[in-house]
Amino acid sequence: MRSRKPGSRYPLLLYQRVMNRLWAPTLVLGLLLLLVWGWELYFNTPLVQAQSSIWTAAAGCVSLAFSLFAFLGRKVAYVQPFGDHLRLVTPFLRLNISYRRIRNSHPVIFQQLFPPKDASWSQRNLLAPFYGKTAVVVELTQYPMHPRLLRFFLAPQMFSPHTTGLVFLVPDWMAFSTELDSFWGSWRQTTESKPPQKTWKAKK
Repeated sequence: MRSRKPGSRYPLLLYQRVMNRLWAPTLVLGLLLLLVWGWELYFNTPLVQAQSSIWTAAAGCVSLAFSLFAFLGRKVAYVQPFGDHLRLVTPFLRLNISYRRIRNSHPVIFQQLFPPKDASWSQRNLLAPFYGKTAVVVELTQYPMHPRLLRFFLAPQMFSPHTTGLVFLVPDWMAFSTELDSFWGSWRQTTESKPPQKTWKAKK
């Protein structure tokens, strides 16, 4: 029997939002640092001490590199259903979540999970475009890796605040929810319909 074709890739809107807010400021910072470093080369008038010049140039290069990464990485993050797992991908993370770990999935209004009144000003500014939108919460029996390590790669608002699970904000939550339920349901039917394996004993 041929394996089922993978589902669609659904971009992670919250991850895109974070990257969109980072690439422009880091680009400006990097250009300013390199401008300070290059001032001495062009005008022969140092703006910083000589021993700090190399660090200024290095910081500028790092800032520009991060800006490029954030700009290109905006479209890289996605979630995609497969025949026996749900795949979560970001520039630094490629995680396969086995359907054995999934308890259920359900839609929820995003601001019910993260009420604006409980958020700081910076958090409300970040999350404002998503208030009123519907997210899909995938509840898990346990995370596929240590939660502290997982939080290093994902935004805090991608974790369910009340249960063990992940919150997915995608452009078409209904299509994602329907497709995930279809793949997950097919996997459960296949798993439950498998006959128990027999244990053969050697004859004496």
